[in-house]
Amino acid sequence: MNTAMSSVPGPIGPRGPLVYRFDIPLSEVESGPIKGFDTYWRNKMKNGRLPARADIDPSEMKPLLPDIVLLDVEWDPFRVKVRLRGTRAEQFRPKGATNYLDEGTTFDPGRREDYMAEMQFVADNRRAAFARDWITTKFGRVRDIFAGIWPLAADGVKVDMLVVIEDFAGLHAAEFDLR
Repeated sequence: MNTAMSSVPGPIGPRGPLVYRFDIPLSEVESGPIKGFDTYWRNKMKNGRLPARADIDPSEMKPLLPDIVLLDVEWDPFRVKVRLRGTRAEQFRPKGATNYLDEGTTFDPGRREDYMAEMQFVADNRRAAFARDWITTKFGRVRDIFAGIWPLAADGVKVDMLVVIEDFAGLHAAEFDLR
């Protein structure tokens, strides 16, 4: 795909208007945690089969744990449920009243649909995907962030979990009105 799944115009950032872009090449991602997890995930693949949750060892990636969100995938209908959130992910994406992403209330208008489309894209295509996104502080300041999503499959084929990392490096929770 390697094009913007959505071209939602965002606010004006330090380099001009921001555009949400999904399925960008990894080479465009400016995030150590995302690139680090991608290497880790690819090393866990065997003979083209997706890694399973059991293949992911938290002790092998301790520096990444605060940024990781682990999602369970349900297929009929397609839904994703939060299983686990790292401490930094929890600061910037609080759970709210539900654990299902499609019922979340802490997203900017229209963004929940974008995020659900991203999750379904990764699950359907059984491959990692990356995004350049933005987040607005409670003071109106716009900050760039990068995200990555990776599929996991207990049987190596049918996706049953997703790993998400949004890189909030350099951001401070006090800047955000976290509902």
